[in-house]
Amino acid sequence: MAQVSLKQVRKAYGGTVAVHGVDLEIGDGEFVVFLGPSGCGKSTTLRMIAGLEEITSGTIEIGGRDVTRLEPKDRNIAMVFQNYALYPHKTIYENLAFGLRMRKMDRDEIDRRVKAASVMLGLDPYLERKPKQLSGGQMQRVALGRALVRNPQVFLLDEPLSNLDAKLRVRMREEIARLHQEVGTSMVYVTHDQVEAMTLANRIVIMKDGHVQQVGAPLEVYDRPANLFVASFVGSPEMNLVEGRIEAGAFHSGGLTVTLPDGVQAADGTEVVLGVRPEHISVGEGAHALPFDIAVIEQLGAQTLCIGQVAGVRLRVLMERTDAVRNGSALPVSFRPEGLHLFIKQTGARLDTRRAPIGQRPTV
Repeated sequence: MAQVSLKQVRKAYGGTVAVHGVDLEIGDGEFVVFLGPSGCGKSTTLRMIAGLEEITSGTIEIGGRDVTRLEPKDRNIAMVFQNYALYPHKTIYENLAFGLRMRKMDRDEIDRRVKAASVMLGLDPYLERKPKQLSGGQMQRVALGRALVRNPQVFLLDEPLSNLDAKLRVRMREEIARLHQEVGTSMVYVTHDQVEAMTLANRIVIMKDGHVQQVGAPLEVYDRPANLFVASFVGSPEMNLVEGRIEAGAFHSGGLTVTLPDGVQAADGTEVVLGVRPEHISVGEGAHALPFDIAVIEQLGAQTLCIGQVAGVRLRVLMERTDAVRNGSALPVSFRPEGLHLFIKQTGARLDTRRAPIGQRPTV
């Protein structure tokens, strides 16, 4: 296990800057996920940690050792790729053992490590098979096992579940989480899937256009997005975002008026974007309830997502499952003050307010 330190790490391809000066400390044994859309620089950052991309400037340390100019083989890291990268002509046992044999490791130690990894990952029955005889999930477990047998200081995983179907992705997320708990090795994981990030990470690093937008624990990022991009990118169903202005302690957008929490530090007339997650809109009669006209209903099983309008503003409302709602009907809704987010329209920066922590969403 080891700490990973990135200090002003930058990558440019000619005049195009792919990663702008990343500063990040990854703790010993921590699981950090880089999250962002395609082309945001997350995979490039991971490849620089691995030594597969030469950095333009900055330094990278692993376990207190400067590895900035070291070859990948000298960094004591193990990488798991999206495409498995298995040897099709070798058995699973040989795939797991190959890297250790290349390092001239003792045969008994190789066998011990391969057997231990195969038991941990449930690969024992398949050691004599070839990769083409395995399912996608089993092949990804082999790729994980090949990294595991090396006993590295850091695991680097580059979108390892992208080629799996939805059911297998869920299962493999559980496998990776369990593996991290058992071995305790630092893991750096790249994905564009926010569900993977939220369920696996100790901390999430959100990137856009080569810049780090926010670093924080999953619920911290979810509850207090640092800017408009993070607010729009994290969350499913996505956050409601409504453009408007502040007047006399309230938010106004067309016919919609929402009373804001105390402590909003903005002058009247300031143009802002109001954000509220679908689960933070309460359904039920109240002093500030507004009619919500339902246009679309999505039954998600345990929950019901309704899409409609309040005072001409399109909103999503997520509630506990209800079979009673119908298209064209109306429900009274109100905005929970602790669930409101404000962002400056021009810059996207967060406009903080003094408020109570967000708790559990109310039942319908």
